[in-house]
Amino acid sequence: MFDIQSYLAEGAQAALRSFAEKHCEALLNAAELLGATEGLSVAQSVLDGLAQSHPPSVRTLAACVDLLDLLTLRHVHDPSRIEAAQFATIDPAWPIVEEICLLADGYRDVLEGYLDEVVKPSVQVAA
Repeated sequence: MFDIQSYLAEGAQAALRSFAEKHCEALLNAAELLGATEGLSVAQSVLDGLAQSHPPSVRTLAACVDLLDLLTLRHVHDPSRIEAAQFATIDPAWPIVEEICLLADGYRDVLEGYLDEVVKPSVQVAA
């Protein structure tokens, strides 16, 4: 039997890892700008988890989703979170804002691609 889901997930996993590796510095910088030390810690957790040779753990995937939330400004309206204070210091005219938006879009694409493949039911084809 050939496990198509496993094969597809490996390709999506490679894309996620490649994106993280290629954009490592940008992810760290954006996370620190948007989430201060806490954001930087989340980004570092993602990068460390994706650098492992095995598939990402549940903890790593949770950190991946947290990083996406940070990059897409999901919690900036919650005054109890650091993102609100950090976001208030950012000038929307700064060139980094557009770069972070593009980074967030690319990260969302590869993360959702991986998650879509992982959560699909296993499809097997007889060899």
